[in-house]
Amino acid sequence: MNPFLDFRPPNNADGLEDNPAGPHAVSTYSLTDTQWQPGVALFPGVSTCTTGNVATDPNCGTSIYDVFSVNQNFRTPYFFNYNLNVQKSFGNGMAVWQVGYVGSEGRKLSIMLNINQFGQLTPQFPNFGGVNQLNSIGTSNYNSLQSTLRLRAWHGLTTTFGYTWAHELDEISAYRGALPYDSTDLKAEYGNGDFDTRQNLSATLTWDIPGSEHGPKWLSHGWSINSLMTFHGGQPLDEFRTGYDIIGDPFAGVSHSFQKTSSFTGVTWINPAAFCLPVADGGAVGSCSGPNVFGGDLRRNQIYGPGFSDVDMSVFKNIPITERVNVQFRAELFNLFNRINLASGVGATSPGNGAITDTIGDFNGAPGIGPGEAFNMQLGLKILF
Repeated sequence: MNPFLDFRPPNNADGLEDNPAGPHAVSTYSLTDTQWQPGVALFPGVSTCTTGNVATDPNCGTSIYDVFSVNQNFRTPYFFNYNLNVQKSFGNGMAVWQVGYVGSEGRKLSIMLNINQFGQLTPQFPNFGGVNQLNSIGTSNYNSLQSTLRLRAWHGLTTTFGYTWAHELDEISAYRGALPYDSTDLKAEYGNGDFDTRQNLSATLTWDIPGSEHGPKWLSHGWSINSLMTFHGGQPLDEFRTGYDIIGDPFAGVSHSFQKTSSFTGVTWINPAAFCLPVADGGAVGSCSGPNVFGGDLRRNQIYGPGFSDVDMSVFKNIPITERVNVQFRAELFNLFNRINLASGVGATSPGNGAITDTIGDFNGAPGIGPGEAFNMQLGLKILF
């Protein structure tokens, strides 16, 4: 329901309930046993401003209204998913390798347009402000090469390696809070999706350590080591969007290296001086001059943020108590090498200066603990029965 009632747009047309006449074009009021008196309102407090024309309608006060609408041809979105995979086993099924193509297509996706766009265009409805219209005209596509290698219980060792190369494209990825740069040219937005991650490598490892035949079995048996390793590229940064010009190398003069200190305040990831907005378009970044038109040679989601690297490990010790009851001691270590994983994706950079000042966990609402955050460890004791 968010796109219909809580879109959170750059203007004030937030949803159907915010329209001057409410969610319906016609409002009905009724009275019983009421006697009309001159100069006394029958329905006090009810606004009769439905035109939005502050110049000719005395009921409209002094505001230009932003309104919200849903396209009469709005439809339910649909998706196609398809894949083709080939498997090969080795060593009597001890190892299995799979490689394949996986893809999907999305159609009739929800897209919000401002059909009364101001700026360089003459608005269709001059008596109104923004007119946000919910449409089902969006498209998306995802194509990937996916490969996995699985090793099954070889001397107590079980592993899985997975690699994906992928590319996702669409016009708008967000389901709310996003309008095209130019609502009259939606296809100009077509490009890398907000969540486009080109390369992803992950591996899991579990080793049930064979116990020694010497010494007490309760001490040498029941140990296992587990590890999860995740490495993937960054996601697009959206600080500078469609309509800007690139006048230099976005990474010139910046260093992505930094020192791990207690006073770490971030790192400059992109050089803001490499971008400019034409002065005629209200440019405040750089020193461009240009015609009063929509444009710019910066494609949507062209610049990518930092990648992610994380190695987690755990050690388990299973202690049998009876035939049906076991106690398991667990020590779990996250981000074993204490790598600082900077935030990536839309909103990761500070507006106007190209700096990333947050880590990926805090950026996504889970600060301080778990994979990807500063090295942390938890101990646990489980009773299995």
